[in-house]
Amino acid sequence: MGPVRERVERYLARTRERDRDLRAFIAVLADRARWQADERDATPPARRGSLHGLTVSLKDNIDVAGVRSTAGSAHHGGVPAARDATVTRLLDDAGAVVLGKNNMAEFAMGATGRNAVFGDCRNARDGHRIAGGSSSGSGVAVAAELVEAALGTDTGGSGRIPASVNGVVGLRPTVGRVSNRGVFPVSPSFDTVTPIAGDVRTVARVLAALDRFDPDDPTAVPGERTPVDALLGAGLDGLRVGVAGGFLADGVEPGVRRVVATATELMARHGATATPVTVAGAESAQERMLEIMYPEAAGVHAERMRADPCSIDADVLRRLRIGAGTPEDVTQRARRWRRDFQARASEVFSRVDVVVCPTIPVDVPRADAVDLAASTRDLARFTYVWAMYGGPSMSVPCGRHPESGMPVGLHLAAAPWREDVLLRAAAGFEAALGGPVSG
Repeated sequence: MGPVRERVERYLARTRERDRDLRAFIAVLADRARWQADERDATPPARRGSLHGLTVSLKDNIDVAGVRSTAGSAHHGGVPAARDATVTRLLDDAGAVVLGKNNMAEFAMGATGRNAVFGDCRNARDGHRIAGGSSSGSGVAVAAELVEAALGTDTGGSGRIPASVNGVVGLRPTVGRVSNRGVFPVSPSFDTVTPIAGDVRTVARVLAALDRFDPDDPTAVPGERTPVDALLGAGLDGLRVGVAGGFLADGVEPGVRRVVATATELMARHGATATPVTVAGAESAQERMLEIMYPEAAGVHAERMRADPCSIDADVLRRLRIGAGTPEDVTQRARRWRRDFQARASEVFSRVDVVVCPTIPVDVPRADAVDLAASTRDLARFTYVWAMYGGPSMSVPCGRHPESGMPVGLHLAAAPWREDVLLRAAAGFEAALGGPVSG
């Protein structure tokens, strides 16, 4: 048995041991993973890819040929996918080994980790707390060390929120940078695949492997792109950090505020210059985004809503119906507002390299105390702002809440296509901490 196969067997054994409680996986692809591992072990060193032997898992709205994709719903999954999603193929080309498909909120709509079909995913740090969503299983699988990296998706915060509450790193790329072909959509204006891992450099490696223009994806954006890892070792010296105020500091729970403030002070001690900034219009971003996102999602599910609405999760159906009832002129006004907001936010990035704020404004909620509608909106209050902007953003663990001991995420955002700057800031911060924070 070769070294990759041995490593895969260790991760599969850990999954068998722990996932009955965590519910991070909808499907474990053990036979496929073993076949891939043996193939990697047989590959000559000169032909090995950049992710050789890396164990990964995929949110179950990302296609793997011959495997059903459920999108977390009873409506899907009867017919196996005909071909790999582009990101699945790129992982294979880079030498990664896919261990399985991760649990998720139904149709990728929900921030808590709840799933009535496959069972609620449980937080890897405290099973009584929410796992975050909608990429709940992807965040939990990484945090519980069932895989080394995972792919989620992020529309309004679905990759960054589970990364934050489970104490791992999750990066939302610039919309159009990573292919969405073969990924079941929520809202094409905002959807993007999200690499999640335990440290910044692994996220950077995965994103670099996925950073290819896909002419078969209508949401993909062509053009020259700076390598995402170009500045990875540059450190924090001279980096211009905007410390978000205004709406992006309002209503932050005191324990979260203290941990994030300590993180920004650490960045300044290691050479960054910290400047207070305000992103004009941020307080309206979530409401305007929903006026675009919900109608697009309702369009995706229009036939399903007509044919069998009772089988759709009640909270998901409520939001889809809001989208179906949103007048077109309201959506068009929201799109115009977005363009104005992007211009205002871009002015901020003419003065700073990154903007920092908390990923979520509260301590990780207990699962038994969650109101789904209220929690989803509150947890995503800040992440929606940066999804509306459209540039890259990410959550990096920056410490533990002083009362609960749960992870706190530092949210970093950069200008569109400046993943190199974003990853420089994140890696520099991680180095200043002395290495990745363990949950």
